[in-house]
Amino acid sequence: MTAMNQNQLRAIFHYLKVPASAYDLGNNMRLGACETIEHTSQGWEVYATERGSKCAVKVFSNETDACYNLLYRMTHYCDIDKTLPNLTIRKLHSILVYLKVPEDLYNFSAGYFGTNCYSMEWTAQGWEVFFAVNGEKCDVTVFDSETDACLDLLYKVMHR
Repeated sequence: MTAMNQNQLRAIFHYLKVPASAYDLGNNMRLGACETIEHTSQGWEVYATERGSKCAVKVFSNETDACYNLLYRMTHYCDIDKTLPNLTIRKLHSILVYLKVPEDLYNFSAGYFGTNCYSMEWTAQGWEVFFAVNGEKCDVTVFDSETDACLDLLYKVMHR
């Protein structure tokens, strides 16, 4: 499994141009932050804040899953300035390189899918995320949104 920590997540948010006022990474300095991650005695908590109260709390046993969940929330739920960061296949590739995900776990070469790796492509059905075995697509999942496809692929390669 590839790890992600809060410092790496902060860099990813900066890369995606997520406003710093939209999130808080564990220091509880932004009471009005849209989404927060915090290490507590229960585990890694990810939650929204509203009027100083925790809402939609999810607890994770590890920092990587908590960071992934916060990234998912920031691309889907946070409504700061009515802008959500779009995650594209090019941005995903940069994030995978930054996180040092082994290159043999993914391949984005159009038309060539490699073997025993994850890939994605746009088709008439939508964005397909799949595991490639000997050039054949296996376990295909189709998404309407490129962002959702990228998040799915990121999760899969990080947990392989």
